Formats: sequence, C-alpha cells, structure tokens
Amino acid sequence: MVELPHRPLSKLALASRSSRARAEAPVHLWEMPRRTMATLRLDPRDTALVERAETALGLVLPRQPNTLTTDAKDGFVLWTSPDEFMIDLPGDPVAHGAAADGAAARIEALSEALATYFASVVEVSDQMAGIGLGGSYWREVWSKVSALDLHESQFAPGACAQTLAAKSNVLLYAPDLRSDGVRQIRLYTRRSFSQYLFLRLEDAAQEYGVTLQAY
Repeated sequence: MVELPHRPLSKLALASRSSRARAEAPVHLWEMPRRTMATLRLDPRDTALVERAETALGLVLPRQPNTLTTDAKDGFVLWTSPDEFMIDLPGDPVAHGAAADGAAARIEALSEALATYFASVVEVSDQMAGIGLGGSYWREVWSKVSALDLHESQFAPGACAQTLAAKSNVLLYAPDLRSDGVRQIRLYTRRSFSQYLFLRLEDAAQEYGVTLQAY
C-alpha cells in the first residue's frame, strides 16, 4: 500500500480554523511549509574543508556559534554546536518542484564534495517540523513555554539557539537579517512533538489574540 506524505500538523485542520481566527491579532502562529534540511558535521577550524563545503553548497558557513548565514533565496546555515551545522533550504523534498530539486542537488553536491573527508552530511527533512511565531506579543508567548531569554538585547536578527520549549527540543532562529529587530522566529522540532508544541503556543497566545495560518 502506498503511503502518501502528510503534513505534521494536518490533524489540527489549520486551514479551516484560520478563517475563524482574528484577522489582525497581536500574535501570529503558523505552520511552516516543508523545507529541505540536513545536518553538516565537520571541524570548523579546518579552513580548507570549510571552503570546500561552502563551494559545494553555495552558502557561506557562519563564523560565530549560535549565528546563521543566508543567501538571496531563503536558504540558511545555522551553527548549532561546536562541530555541527543545520542546513535549511526552501523546497519540499517530497514535492519535487524546482526549489526542491535545486535544494536536493545542493545537498548531494555537498555530500559528494565531503565524501572522502572527515565530515558527514545527513538529510533530516522527514524528521523536522517547522512552526512560525510572530506579531507584537511573540516574546510574551515564548516566555510562557521556555526559560530561554529572547529579549532583543540577547537575541538579534541572525541569531539561532537550541533549547527546550514546552518540554520539546527546539531549534530556533530569527530569519530576517535585514531587520532592525526580531519580528518573528522559526521553530523546528521533531515531527512527533510538533502538534503538542503548536497547541501549547496557541494556548499561551489566547490572552493576546492569535491568528492561525496554514500553508
């Protein structure tokens, strides 16, 4: 029997619920489209290896931990731990559209370029689910589910972090490097935790008013 891919938050019926939500609310909460994601592990002190990876991927790696780099096509690389980076590229790997095919080609080129080196590239798209959180009260909502301080003095555009939110392991980042402040964050968690995390965020936003969006 063929198993068709389904979105991690499909059981929440966000498309039907979003029409009943407040159109202009202080908090915006949405399910992110599926993206192509991969972990890259290498020694960031190995300049030649880093340059080889950057050439194959077409993206510069971050030079500071807990920061990210981006390209002009909504692609990101996050430095998540001493020897590990998360690659986040647009394009649903299941849809096989132009964006997805381009992202897959970049990951494949990276894997081939590092195949004989002390490095690894692992595609993790199917493991992850993305949630977007924004609006004028997003920080207040965040503070209800996590102890990590995301005050503007501590968390600026171009920052990323890993933490616990509502008992879920979360990778988060501020995607708009051109902004003078963080207007939204992207949250990634394991698919099995995504529905629980979304519902906790929605509940935390109720006192402010929340707009729900599906892709």
